[in-house]
This record gives sequence, C-alpha cells and structure tokens, in this order.
Amino acid sequence: MAISSILPRKTMQNRTRLQSMAERHDYDQKPEKTMNGELVSSFMCTPETAALEFEVSHKLYHQITGRSQPQKHDIIMYRIIQSFKPGEVSLEEANQIGYELAMKFTGGQHQFVVCTHVDTDNIHTHIEFNSINLDCDSKFQNVKNTAFLLRQLNDDLCRAHGLSVIEEPKPSAKRQKKMAAIKYGTSYKEQLRQTIDRVLPECQDYDDFLARMRNEGYEIKESKELSFRAPGQERFTRSKRLGDSYTRQALQERLLLRRGRSAAAKTPSQRTGRKVNMLIDIQAKLAAGKGAGYEHWAKTFNLKEAAKTLNFLIDNNLTDYDELAAQAEQTGDRFDTASRKIKQLEGRMAEIAKLKTHIINYSKTREVYAAYKKSRHKKEFLAEHGTEIAQHEAARKAFDALGGKPIPKVAQLSQEYAKLLDEKQKQYAKYKAAKQDMITYKTAKQNVDKILGLEPEVTTTQKIKLTERT
Repeated sequence: MAISSILPRKTMQNRTRLQSMAERHDYDQKPEKTMNGELVSSFMCTPETAALEFEVSHKLYHQITGRSQPQKHDIIMYRIIQSFKPGEVSLEEANQIGYELAMKFTGGQHQFVVCTHVDTDNIHTHIEFNSINLDCDSKFQNVKNTAFLLRQLNDDLCRAHGLSVIEEPKPSAKRQKKMAAIKYGTSYKEQLRQTIDRVLPECQDYDDFLARMRNEGYEIKESKELSFRAPGQERFTRSKRLGDSYTRQALQERLLLRRGRSAAAKTPSQRTGRKVNMLIDIQAKLAAGKGAGYEHWAKTFNLKEAAKTLNFLIDNNLTDYDELAAQAEQTGDRFDTASRKIKQLEGRMAEIAKLKTHIINYSKTREVYAAYKKSRHKKEFLAEHGTEIAQHEAARKAFDALGGKPIPKVAQLSQEYAKLLDEKQKQYAKYKAAKQDMITYKTAKQNVDKILGLEPEVTTTQKIKLTERT
C-alpha cells in the first residue's frame, strides 16, 4: 500500500525563489538517497537544471500575466510524498508509480521531478512540481479537496499495480458524486472555467465578455461579486470560487493586458515618428552623467541591467529597434510552434492514457455495476460503491464517444503511447531552445523599451514587470 500527502512550497527565509527551489531539488536528488540518480525521473524539464527551468516559467508567467503575489503568499512549487509498505514494491516500480501519479494529478500541465529515496526502512518518493503551468499563463489551483483527490488517484494506481490499499470509511454518496464530477470534468465550476478561458481571448472589452458569456447560455449577476449560472444549474457560481485568475478584477485585468499587448505591437517608428538607433540612444543614456533627470531615471532602472542589454545588442549585431522587435516576434513564433507540437503529442497521449484507464476501469467495475442495476436498495448501494459506479459510467460514456469504432486493445494503445513519448522527448530539446531564445530576446526588447521610454501606455497594474536576467 502507499500513502500520499501534498505540501505547498514557498520561498524560504533569506533565500531567493531560485535558491529555495534549487535547495529543495538538490535535497530530493541526493546521490545517497536515489542510488546515484538512477531513481530520478522528470517531465518537461531536466532534473539537474529543474530549478532554473522552473524559475524561467515563473518569470514568463509574470511577463505574460503581469501578476505577482507577496512572497509570503506566493506558492512556487508543490511537494508530494508517496510512501510504500516495506517489501511490497521494487525501487524501479516505486519511481514509475510516482511518475504516473504526478502525471495524472497535474494532468500533464506542469513540470515535475520524481525522486525515489532508499535511505530509510520504507521506500518513499518525493515529487516536486512547478506551480506555474507549461503555458506560463496560470498557476495550479490548490482547492479544498486536493488531498482527497490525490489520495483517490494514489489508491487507483496502487490497485492497478497490484498493491494493497488502506481501506478507510467511505464518504457519503453525495460527496463522492461531487468529487467524481470534478475528476471527470462534468462539474459546473469546471465547465464555467473552461468556457471563460475559451471566450475571453476573443473579447474586446469587459462588456463584450459579458455579452459573449450570455450567448453561451449563462445567466449573469453583478452585485458585490460577479456570478454565473448555467442552464439547469440551481445556484449561481461566484467567479472568485474558480480561482484567483477568475475574479471580476482579474478578468478585467486580463482583458486590459491584451489591449496593452496590441498597443505594444506598434514599432517605435510608428509611435514616435522617428527611427530609433538603439546603440546610440542607449549609450547616450548611460553616459548622461549628471544631466537633468538622470538621478530619477537611475533609481527606476538598474544600470547594470542596461549595460548587459547593450552588450547583448552589440554581440548580436542588433543596431535597429525594428530588427530587435522582429527577432523577438520570431522567437515567440518559434516557441509557439514548438509548444503546439508538444501539446498535440501530449493531447493524444492524454487521450490514450484516459482511454486505457476507462478500459481497465470498465473491466474492474463491470460486476459491481451489474449488481447495482439489479439492487433494490440503490441509495445504500451507491453510498458504498459510488466511486466504482462513477468509473463504470464514465467508461461507457467514453466508449460511446468512439462513434461505433471498435474499442482498441490496451497493448495497441501502449505501443502508440511509447512512440508518441519518444517523439515528444525529441521535440522537447527544440522546445527548450526556443523557450530560452524567446526569453532572451523579449527581455532585451523590454529593457530597451524601458531605457528609451517606449513602453505602451497602460495602467500600473497592467505593466509587464522587467525580468531579471539570471
């Protein structure tokens, strides 16, 4: 049997965010704990540089969303510990189960590192996953029932691997039905969250957003809180219950930020009516010495950062602003292309993994479901076997969605999954290179905009923060 727990990670006292993540990764990956690194695996990052790669995602998140939190409230990572009963699992299988748990729990949307420790009597696995998602536009939502959902996933994996499970008193049928709805994406909250994420990027302003949500069939109530009610839903859902990114203020900020990006798409030549010679202008700014306004400017921008930016422009023979802007745009396009390719591969991999789970669950729960149908006391039966019944019904629904096509064999799905995984690993090298290039060029462009006063006119809360180069 295996037990699991989850712990939010914050920046440690007297440490930077990067130092905090690095120390925790270093501890998890200690050679004496992981058989010289043989029991370490990862997803969308390299274990040795995981802290740096997590940090890059955090910086991109702040660039893209313009959001930040006070250090004492900012969750930078999450740690999961999975402990196994002595003698019940091999070292390699323990690491594999940890990887599968991390993948299922994060939905393949977050970087993670899995380290299995062998320095104690019981084998246990540390999983560290980034709070920022792969798109760098949202953070993991640590909802009230996260630990319960983690335990359910952990128990399912243990059963699939033939391990024992701690049998605890089951919650009420009503609670099980609610948890199953969240797990299988049928809850009103999850549907509302997905609808907002789909509609918002196309909206011109807040009123347009509300109009489009009404066209989606939602009833909207605006008082102290913004609330939505879907057709057939009994009560309104407050948008703030969906997470920090869905409050009325956060939604308005996301819309304003999009408008700010559109304004920033114009070149300095279009905004100022003149061609910007970056090197001359930046050198003049650095040599301004005791000129009027210099002291104020020096306080609002790091001179060392300006010098590094200038060196970068010289080393890469970038003397024209429009050329820099084009390079930044091109690196962004290359990153988007690489990201889409990986998403396509991961999307199909997720479909395969989900279908395999449905096939296995259908086989495991067939007898229970048949007994449920025959039972004369369905309410009591559901209270005892709510999870199995929900799994069986979800599997049947998935098979119906195949549109009459034969249900594939698990072995066939496993072979296809292995091929996709191999292709994704090859594509990931391109993804990492494209991501770093994008950060480098976009940071340089933002620094130039800052130095030369070419930032778009948006509100203070919408300004994308200057990224420190590591």
